[in-house]
Amino acid sequence: MAFENRIDGGAIVVSALCVLHCLGLPLLLTLVPVLGLGWLAPEHFHWAMLLIALPLSGLGLWHGFRRHAQWVVPALGAVGLGLMAYDLLPQHDDHTHGLTLFGVILVAFAHTLNIRGIRRGVSCH
Repeated sequence: MAFENRIDGGAIVVSALCVLHCLGLPLLLTLVPVLGLGWLAPEHFHWAMLLIALPLSGLGLWHGFRRHAQWVVPALGAVGLGLMAYDLLPQHDDHTHGLTLFGVILVAFAHTLNIRGIRRGVSCH
């Protein structure tokens, strides 16, 4: 059980970092040249976070689903990850990343539900 909680906890931390990035972006953009933080540029950061979120969330939500069998949990996570990925497509370049933020919130919520389902000990077996 501790393995699943660590994965879900890690995914929630990654989601929180995404939210902080999105909300702090205006301030951060003014500091990027001064502090040499070019790697935090929106396009690089969003791709990096998505590449972290996909396997982390996939693994955590899959392991949790196998224990609690609540299909809505991985479905919410998949929708959230899909919104994050869709917002990065070149033809969807509105520079607001509103879908990314909504997707991140959905993924964090899915991991919270995953932890609760595992703790309740609900199982399909």
